[in-house]
Amino acid sequence: MAGLLASGIIKWTANKLSSLVSPQIVSSSSDEQSASFRDLRDLQRTMARIQRTLDAMDEHNIRDEAERLRLWELQQFAYDAQDAIDEYRYELLRRRMEDQSNQRQSSRSRKRKRKGDKKEPEPSPIKVPVPDDLAARVRKILERFNEITKAWDDLRLDESDAPIREEAYDIKISTAPHVGDFDIVGREEDKENIIEILLSNEAAQANMSVVSIVGMGGLGKTTLAQMVYNDERISRYFQLKGWVDVSEDHFDVKAIARKIIMSFTRNPCDIEDMGNLQNMITAQVQDMKFFLVLDNVWNVKKEIWDALLSLLVGAQLGMILLTTRDETISKMIGTMPSYDLSFLTSEESWQLFKQMAFGFIDQHMDQQFEGFGRKIVGKCGGLPLAIKAIGSSLRGETNEETWKDVSESDQWGLPAEEDRVLPALKLSYDRMPVQLKRCFVFLSLLPKGYYFWKEDMINLWMCLGLLKQYCTGRHENIGRMYFDDLIQRAMIQRAESDEKLECFVTHDLIHDLAHFVSGGDFLRINTQYLHETIGNFRYLSLVVSSSDHTDVALNSVMIPGGIRILKVVNARDNRRCSSKLFSSSINVKIPTETWQNLKQLRALDFSHTALAQVPDSIGELKLLRYLSFFQTRIITIPESISDLYNLRVLDARTDSLRELPQGIKKLVNLRHLNLDLWSPLCMPCGIGGLKRLQTLPRFSIGSGGWHSNVAELHHLVNIHGELCITGLRRVINVDDAQTANLVSKNQLQILRLDWSDGVCPNNCSHPSSQNDVATPDPEHEEEIFESLWPHKNIEELEVVNYSGYKYPSWFGASTFMQLAKIILCQQSCKFLPPLGELPSLCILSMECMTGVEHVRQEFRGNITTKAFPALEELEFQEILKWVEWSQVGQDDFPSLRLLKIKDSHELRYLPQELSSSLTKLVIKDCSKLASLPAIPNLTTLVLKSKINEQILNDLHFPHLRSLKVLLSRSIEHLLLDNQNHPLLEVLVISVCPRLHSIMGLSSLGSLKFLKIHRCPYLQQPSDKPLSTQLQRLTITKCPLLADWLEVQISHQQCQLHESKDAWYEEQQALDELNDASEDEQREEFGLLYEDENGEDSDEQDHEQSEDEEIQYGSDDSSEEDE
Repeated sequence: MAGLLASGIIKWTANKLSSLVSPQIVSSSSDEQSASFRDLRDLQRTMARIQRTLDAMDEHNIRDEAERLRLWELQQFAYDAQDAIDEYRYELLRRRMEDQSNQRQSSRSRKRKRKGDKKEPEPSPIKVPVPDDLAARVRKILERFNEITKAWDDLRLDESDAPIREEAYDIKISTAPHVGDFDIVGREEDKENIIEILLSNEAAQANMSVVSIVGMGGLGKTTLAQMVYNDERISRYFQLKGWVDVSEDHFDVKAIARKIIMSFTRNPCDIEDMGNLQNMITAQVQDMKFFLVLDNVWNVKKEIWDALLSLLVGAQLGMILLTTRDETISKMIGTMPSYDLSFLTSEESWQLFKQMAFGFIDQHMDQQFEGFGRKIVGKCGGLPLAIKAIGSSLRGETNEETWKDVSESDQWGLPAEEDRVLPALKLSYDRMPVQLKRCFVFLSLLPKGYYFWKEDMINLWMCLGLLKQYCTGRHENIGRMYFDDLIQRAMIQRAESDEKLECFVTHDLIHDLAHFVSGGDFLRINTQYLHETIGNFRYLSLVVSSSDHTDVALNSVMIPGGIRILKVVNARDNRRCSSKLFSSSINVKIPTETWQNLKQLRALDFSHTALAQVPDSIGELKLLRYLSFFQTRIITIPESISDLYNLRVLDARTDSLRELPQGIKKLVNLRHLNLDLWSPLCMPCGIGGLKRLQTLPRFSIGSGGWHSNVAELHHLVNIHGELCITGLRRVINVDDAQTANLVSKNQLQILRLDWSDGVCPNNCSHPSSQNDVATPDPEHEEEIFESLWPHKNIEELEVVNYSGYKYPSWFGASTFMQLAKIILCQQSCKFLPPLGELPSLCILSMECMTGVEHVRQEFRGNITTKAFPALEELEFQEILKWVEWSQVGQDDFPSLRLLKIKDSHELRYLPQELSSSLTKLVIKDCSKLASLPAIPNLTTLVLKSKINEQILNDLHFPHLRSLKVLLSRSIEHLLLDNQNHPLLEVLVISVCPRLHSIMGLSSLGSLKFLKIHRCPYLQQPSDKPLSTQLQRLTITKCPLLADWLEVQISHQQCQLHESKDAWYEEQQALDELNDASEDEQREEFGLLYEDENGEDSDEQDHEQSEDEEIQYGSDDSSEEDE
C-alpha cells in the first residue's frame, strides 16, 4: 500500500513540476540556473518512470525482504523528491505574492500620476531562481536514484509505463441504500433471546446484572447490541440508558467513568478527580433502573472491573450488556450466562451476500452468478462482516471472469490469524481502485472505535493530494464520492443511526486491515509509550487514551524529520456522536527546536486538546496545508500564519478564539476556514481576497479600517454550505450590501442574517467597535435587508435582531423552491411575512416578534390554494402583544403535525380551522387562552406554566394518547374521564403547587404510564384501582399520596415497575412537611411563585427529568417538549 501512496505522490508532483519548469524558463535563465531547472525536469522524468514500478511491486504483494527494501528506498525517494518540488513551488508562490503586492502599490502610484490611463500593462512572467540549497538537494536526490538503478540490475524503468487500473477507475455509487440501511439478516431471534434475558425475573431480582455477548470479530456483536439498545421494550423498562465504547488497549476506569457520564447526561465531562466522578455517576443512577452497554471489552482485570461496578452503586436496578471476543472475560465478570453468538447459516449468508452484491439489480443477475457467489459465500464461513465486504466489492461487476477469479483466489487459503486480517477483507481491499486504497490507508491513524467526521477526513485527503488524479470536478466532491464508495464497500460505517450526523467509525477488523496494508510509513502510538525516537515514519498520530497521561510533550529527539502528518488524537473523551463538542484537559507542548523537524508537515491537528498558545514558529511550516485548532483553548493565532501560502484548511472552531490575524488575507489557497458560530470574534478586512474559499460559516462585520466589510463577500463566489453574517447593524452604505451579491452564491444552503451590534470581545487587540455602539435605524435596516437577496437555492434562512418594520419584497417568494426552514428571532415588524406560498417550507419558528398583535391573511399570503403546503412544524414563542390568530383557510397547513405556542400572554383565540393532520400541540404561558379548537387527530398535548384551568376541564380529543401538565401555578382541579380520553396512555402531572384534586383518574382504561411529581397539596384520588393496562407508576414529592400509592401497589392485577421504595419516599416527605415551618414548606415544594419575574425553582429539575419521563407510550411521547 505504501508503494501505491508513493506512486500517487509521484504522479501528482510530476504533473505540478511540469507546469512550473517550462522549456522557456530553462532557456532564458543563466547557465547555473539553467542547470538547476534541467535537474528539476530530470527529476520529473525520473519520477514518472518509477511510478509504474511502485504500482507493480505493490500489486504483487511482495514478500521477499530484498524486494521490500527496494520498495522502501523508492518510497523515500518519492517523498524527498516531492518535498524538494513543493519547496520550489512555495518559493514561486511567495515571490508572486510579493510581486503582486508591489504591483498594487505601484499601480496606485501610477493612477495618481496618470488618471487618464484606463488599462494597466500586463505583468511580465515571473522567473523565480531555484535556491542554492534546494538545487543541491535536487542534484543529491538524482544522484541517489542513479545509485539505486545501478545496484538493481533487474529494475526495469520504462518511461512510457503508466498506471493501468488507475485510469480505468470509474466511481459508481449504487442507488441502493448504504450498508447500514440493509435489513440485518439472521439476528432477530438473537435479539429476542437477549431481551428476554434482560427483562427476566432473574435479572429483576438482582441489584446488578451483567450479560455478555461473546463471539469472534465480525460476527455482529455490536450490531446486535445496538438492536437491543434501540428496542422499544428496553426504553420502556429502563429509565436511564447509556452506551460506552471501551478501548482495546486497556480498561481505564476513569476514562470509562467519564464516558458513562457523557452518555447518561449527553453533556461533555472533563472531571479528573475520581471522587467527583463517583459522586456524579451516583447522582445519575440513584434509585433508577439503568441499562448500560459496554461495547468491545478487552483486557480487563477483576479488581479493575470491581472498581467500575463500585461507581454504579445506589441504583434500583442495574443491567450491563457487554460485547467481547474473550470468553474468559465473560466468565470472570458476568453474573448471568453469556450469550454465544453463532455464525450465519448458509442460507442467511447467501441472503446477505445477495443484498450486498446485487442490491436492486435485476434478479437474473442472481442466477447468472449464483454458482460463483455461493462458492464465495461458503468461504466466508458465515461471518457477516466478511460477507458484506466481499459482496460490496462485487456490486455492479458483470464480468463473469472476475467472479471466477475471486471465488478461486489464493487469498482464501491464507490463514486468517496472520496479522488478524481475514482473507475476505484482504480480497475486498485488493479489488479497490488504487485511488481508494490511498485514501483508505489513512484510517489506520485513528484508534479502534474512534468516531470521525466525514468532512474532516475528506479535507485531509484533499490536502495530501489524493483527490486530484484522473477525475474532473471539485476536489471535495470527488472526496465525498470516494468516502461513499468506502461506505458501500463496508469499509466505513455510520457511528450513529441519524443520517444527518456525518459521523463514522471503522470495524475493528477493518481497522486491522488498514493497519496491515499501511506499510512502514504510518505510525499510531499511544503517548504513554512515547519516550524516545519513534523511527522513520511519515504519517504519525499520537493517541491519548489514559486518564493518567494528559501531557503530550514532543521534543526534537522523539520526532524525526520528514513527517507529513502529525495528529494528536484525544481518545479519552471520544464518544457517541450526539455532539461534535467535548472538552479536554490534554496539554500539548512543542518546544521551539522541535518545529525545525516539522518543516515537511502537510497536516497538523491539535483538535480536542487544551492547546492555549501557538508559537510564531508555525509560520516556518511552509508546506502545511491542513491546520486544526478545533475545540482547543487558543485565544489568538500568530501573524506568522500569513506565510503559510499552501494552507488549504484552517479549522478554528473554538469559543476561546477572539480574533483572526490580519495577515490571513495572504492565504490565497485557503479553501476551508471553519469558525465557531456563536462566540465573539473580530475579523480583519481582506477576507474577500480569499477567492478560493468554500467554507466560511461566519462573517463578522465591524467598524473601522481594520475590520471586515460586508462588500468583501462579493468575490467569495465559491462559498458552500452555511454562512452566518453578524454585525449587519454596522453596515453604513446600502451599496456595500448590494455589492455583497448574495444572490450569486448558488451553493449556499444555510444563510443566517444577524443585525447584532458586532461588538468585539474584550481582549481583542483591535477593539475599534467597542466604544461605538450601533443604534438601530429601522428604515436603514429595511434597505440593507432588501439588498441581501439570497440565491433561490437556499434551504434554510434565519434572521435575528432585525429592527425594520417590514420585510423585503423577496421574502417568502415562491421562487425559493428549496427553502425548507425559516427562523425569525427578535423582530420589530408589525406583521408576519407572507410565507404561505413557499412550496417546501417544513419548519417555521418565530420568537420575540415584539410588534405583532394579529396574525391574519397577510401571513398566508396571496396564495389561492392551500397555504403552507409542506409545513410540518410551526412554533410561536414570546410574541407578547399577540391577541389573535385568524383567517386560516380550511385547507391550509395540510402537513402540519407539531404546533408550539409559548409565552404569548395576551393570546385569546386560535383558529378553528387548524389542520386535521396536527398530532402534537404544546401550549406554554398563554394564560388568557380559554379554549382550544377541535383537533380531531391530536395525540399529544403538553400544557405548561400559566394555563387557564378551563382548557383542561373542557378537553375533548378522542385520539389523545399523551397528556402532560407541567409547572402550572394556577390549576387547582383536574377533571379526566374515559369518555373524553378513551385512548390516553401517558399522563404526567409535574410541579403543580396548587393542584388539590384529580377526578376520574381510575376511569382511564388505556392508561399505561402515570407520573405525578411535586404536587404537595394533591389529595388522594379515589381508592379504585387504576387501569389494568398500567405499566409504570411514579409518584415523587407528593406527601399526601403516600397511602393512596400503597393501595395502588397492593392491587395484584396492576403489575408496576416501581417498588415499594416509592412509598417510603413519600412517607418521608410527609413527615418532613409536618415538621417544617410554613415558609420552609413553600420553598421545599416550589410554592414561591408569586413573583412574576422570578424563575421556577423546579425548572431545571423538571427539564432534566423530561427525557426519562416519556420513554414509552405513543410514538409522539418520546419527543422533547422544549
